[in-house]
Amino acid sequence: MNIKKANSKDINALLDIENEAFGGSGFELSRASFYYHIRKNFFYVAKDDSGQILGYILVFAYLKIPRIYSIAISKNARQKGVGTTLINFVLTKFSHLRLEVRKDNKNSIALYEKFGFVVEKILPSYYPDGCDGLFMIKK
Repeated sequence: MNIKKANSKDINALLDIENEAFGGSGFELSRASFYYHIRKNFFYVAKDDSGQILGYILVFAYLKIPRIYSIAISKNARQKGVGTTLINFVLTKFSHLRLEVRKDNKNSIALYEKFGFVVEKILPSYYPDGCDGLFMIKK
C-alpha cells in the first residue's frame, strides 16, 4: 500500500468511495469540494500496488489543532488496515489532532482510541439524522 498526495485524476474514485461511505448522510463531499480540498488542504490517498485508491484522509492543517475532516475507505478495503495506515501517516506530520465521529460508529471510534484519541465532549444531535457526535482529540 502506498500513500500519495491526492490529485484531480483521483476525483472519480474519491467520489465513489465518498458515496459508499457517506451517501445520503448530508455530509458527502461534492466534486467541487474535492477539487478545492486537493488544492488547499492536506489530502492523501492510500493506493494498492496497481494504483487503485483504497481510501483517503483529509486534514484541515491550518487550524491551531489540525482537524481530520474526513476519512473514508472503500467497502472492499475495510478492515484491512487502510484506515490504520492513513492515520499512522498523518501522525508522522501532526502530533495533535482533533475530529468528530458519529457516536454509533464503533469501528471508527475503536480505531481512533487505538491511536490515543480521547472523547473531549459529546455533540448532541450533531448529524442530520439526529445522531450524536463525539468530539475527539489527540494531544
